[in-house]
Amino acid sequence: MKIKDTALTIDTVSINEEDTIHDLIGLLVEKRLAPPQMMHDLTVKGYEKLKKEHLRLSRLFWSTDKAYLSNAHISITLTRKKEVPSLANQMLLDYSKIVGAVKRYDEALESFAVRPGTVFFVQEEADQYLLRRELQAIEVFRFDTQYEAAFREEDREPFLTIELKSRDELTKEELKWVRTIMFPSRRRRNPLIHMNHPPISQQHIDMITSLIHHMADIIGEFEGTTTHLESTDTHLPTYVQLGTAASIGYIEKSQLEGIR
Repeated sequence: MKIKDTALTIDTVSINEEDTIHDLIGLLVEKRLAPPQMMHDLTVKGYEKLKKEHLRLSRLFWSTDKAYLSNAHISITLTRKKEVPSLANQMLLDYSKIVGAVKRYDEALESFAVRPGTVFFVQEEADQYLLRRELQAIEVFRFDTQYEAAFREEDREPFLTIELKSRDELTKEELKWVRTIMFPSRRRRNPLIHMNHPPISQQHIDMITSLIHHMADIIGEFEGTTTHLESTDTHLPTYVQLGTAASIGYIEKSQLEGIR
């Protein structure tokens, strides 16, 4: 982490990514790198609408390896320490809920056709995502920074991909890993998670589980209303949750482009 103040000095400190922004501010004050009065009204790039004090630092790295905080007095750059991604790194995480979510999603697809390439808009409070349904994967894009990419036919580079394979499609290494979380399915229900910026945390797993359930919710809501579900040049199927209230329907692309 680098901190630059108005005197153009740069200091570097380390902090655990599971600490909060409140912990970060406390550390900077404790090390006398910044007085308390300079730490008010910090803006977190990409998270301007969220309450920031208890936001975990790991949340800032879901789609990037750098995060930026600033106000009129100070600029802070957070950099995640790089780690080599591997399936072994994922073995200590609890995948039980994501396995259930994938099963529910596959059952929803059995009941109602969703055209490959369909893009969903999902919002949970201030968190907004675009999810793209492909034959063997769900691709996840950040709404604020990857909007155009979600609609490309190629070179999309989602920050997160949930690859869904049948038992016969798994490599030996993948099959060995899948057996640690579930009995391998003959259907495309075996989830393999790929992130542009590993490592994967339990917080990521919980977020992915929630997003897959929302996709299944949308599919179930539209079942029986038409022959199949798809996004078009003018609208996207959507799930929006604000507080305890949730709504499912279509949203105009022009409306989404207006709030970006």
